[in-house]
Amino acid sequence: MKNKMVAYSFLIFMFILSGCQESNNQIGPQTTEEEVKAPRVEIMAEDHVNKNEDVQIAAHVYYGEELVDDAEVTFEIKLGEESEEVEAKLVDTGTYKIDYSFKEDGTYQVIAHTDVKSYHTMPKMEILVGEADSGATVREEHDGEHGHANHAEGDHHSSSVNITLGELTGIQAKTKVQLTATVQENNQPFSQAMVRFEIWKDGEEHHHYIDAAESTAKGTYISDYQFKEEGMYKIVVHVEREEVHDHIETSIDVQ
Repeated sequence: MKNKMVAYSFLIFMFILSGCQESNNQIGPQTTEEEVKAPRVEIMAEDHVNKNEDVQIAAHVYYGEELVDDAEVTFEIKLGEESEEVEAKLVDTGTYKIDYSFKEDGTYQVIAHTDVKSYHTMPKMEILVGEADSGATVREEHDGEHGHANHAEGDHHSSSVNITLGELTGIQAKTKVQLTATVQENNQPFSQAMVRFEIWKDGEEHHHYIDAAESTAKGTYISDYQFKEEGMYKIVVHVEREEVHDHIETSIDVQ
């Protein structure tokens, strides 16, 4: 009888010990961190060209570290208030290209509107054409009633940050949605920045400003928002930290 009691006690002790070990394994620190991927677009073009001369403008599109062939790239060519959009064609792995001829002297903005893996990003560069003065940059006008200061586009081009927006399709009016912006610098998360979404409906003067909070994924900023009615809206993502002050702008159709 005594031997049976000892055996039972030993079994109970082993059961408790194994339970403690399993519990310790569950609550131990997690050292594996899920990789966060974001698209990155590099515009490849000469920064000073002649007018009326065919030039090549290309974009290398990455998702994480890999070049991708399933992106959609449209180059917007802007001079002052005039702009033209040209759809790029895939010519090599992850490389999208157009041939273009600039008709006038001036400082042009080239914006690569890129959709990849449910993200939208809009990197840009300046190209000087002909006798253009490198100091003559195009200014983006902001109405003082909206609380903006005027910023020369040149201020933004000095920034190396890449801003991408999360998926903006299928958004319904009067339904709360989560806006997401991923910010990277040299392909690394751009953390502890001040990120703000500026939102307004086409034709309206009132702009809404919503501060975004950085999520547990460094460099990713989120904010909840509810569009009050259907229509076309503009969204500008502003990013500021120390010497960096950059933004991207896009349009969405709210159903």
